[in-house]
Amino acid sequence: MSNSRTRNSAKNVALGFAAQIIVLIINFITRTIFIHYLGAEMLGISGLYTNILSLLSMAELGFGNAIIYSMYRPIKNKDEKQIAALLNYYRRIYISIIGAIVVAGCILIPFLTYIVHSSLDNRDLIAYYILFLINTVCSYAFVYKTSIINAQQKMYITKIINVSVLVVQLLAQTTILAISQSYVAFLIVQICCTLLNNILCSAIANRMYPYIRQSASLQPSHKKEIKKNVSSIFLYKVSGTILNNTDNIFISMLVNTIAVGFYSNYYMVVSALSNIIFIFFNAITASVGNLMTEKDSEKQESVFMQLNYICFFITGFCVIELIAIFNSFITIWVGSDYLMDNNITIIIIINFYIYTMQNPIWTFRDTTGLFKDAKNDTILLAIVNIVLSFIMGKICGVFGILLATVVSRLLITSWHQPYLLYKKIFKHGYSKFISKQLLYVGIVLISSIPSVLINQFIIETTLLHTIIKAIIVAISTLLIFTITTYRTKEFTQCKNRIMQLIKSRNN
Repeated sequence: MSNSRTRNSAKNVALGFAAQIIVLIINFITRTIFIHYLGAEMLGISGLYTNILSLLSMAELGFGNAIIYSMYRPIKNKDEKQIAALLNYYRRIYISIIGAIVVAGCILIPFLTYIVHSSLDNRDLIAYYILFLINTVCSYAFVYKTSIINAQQKMYITKIINVSVLVVQLLAQTTILAISQSYVAFLIVQICCTLLNNILCSAIANRMYPYIRQSASLQPSHKKEIKKNVSSIFLYKVSGTILNNTDNIFISMLVNTIAVGFYSNYYMVVSALSNIIFIFFNAITASVGNLMTEKDSEKQESVFMQLNYICFFITGFCVIELIAIFNSFITIWVGSDYLMDNNITIIIIINFYIYTMQNPIWTFRDTTGLFKDAKNDTILLAIVNIVLSFIMGKICGVFGILLATVVSRLLITSWHQPYLLYKKIFKHGYSKFISKQLLYVGIVLISSIPSVLINQFIIETTLLHTIIKAIIVAISTLLIFTITTYRTKEFTQCKNRIMQLIKSRNN
């Protein structure tokens, strides 16, 4: 990647990381107040409806990814008319998407009683669901214009708007819960802020790129190409949505909705960590897309292996810390009554590692068009996950449902997508990549030993003891990671890239 691409990526990462930390802190404050005033059952309803509406959002079909992918070349060629045509086409598609979500959402209302196992009044449950549906529809209003900002490697601009509006939203929601305990008002504030965010992003896009408002149309051949890409991306979207959003639905149906509330606290923690890591990879997606236009497979593979190493270092570190302090954190945050069994905690951590370590693969998949070659995997993945979740959930409850997700990923996508990347893009076998992945797993296992031991010696769950454990484990993990990898090519390349970035900023 060139220095300019690296600087843009670094800016996206820095601002994205700062924004995520701010959002994370306020989210924890809001959830704490939410649990205090509304309880675990309402928390479960919130988590369940969020997942249901995420499934309905599959109507988006992956057009956002396809449009951004189609923008890389016209942006490089400074073809403003083609960019405007893409956005106009995108706008018309999103109008259809909004209509599809409304219809699908309304059709689902009579079936809520079969999904939600709650003591709350059915009329209230339907009212909450309708407000969630309205918010989902609003999330697609005007949002198509943000694609030009993101494709131009200026994602930090939308991130600043996102976090600013979200801060206002969360503060307002927290105040409402503290004063009135009204969940309806809580959701109405969310709807208003969703609209405000999209309107602001649209206005910024119009100001930065005024040419996008011209009335240009795509040629039929370009529409056909986008639809072809969408047909593949849609399958990935279905697969990812099912894997990430059906767990709560199965937990509600096979266990109870209160269990959804318990699990959602754990999921919020690992989701926050995943989002922080995703910020880095999302920020460099445009840079990788630019790199892929150079047709230098050796350089592309080198960058991929560097990204894979970075992903291991960050993800592995998070895994070791979770092993050490996850349950202590939950106890301090919301109380020991919200703790789940240790086997559930471990399977959540394993799933986090497997899921997050696929970020480099996803980045290259989405910027090379590789999604067209592995679309059948996603169908199989979705089917296997649904079947296993139902069977294992019946047998083992929450643990079985979460284990089904882990098994599904290991059986299908974790090995096949990197295989395709090496075969189609890098043009050789992927044994080197598999060896690296096994090495990284071994390092994580070795590094987890201090976490397990320290929990045997420090059993108190006070804030001070938890901080002490976190610091000791952080130091030991960084030492083990560095000692075991400092001789690798990826370590040296990443170190040199960081040093170059520091020098360029100082000049």
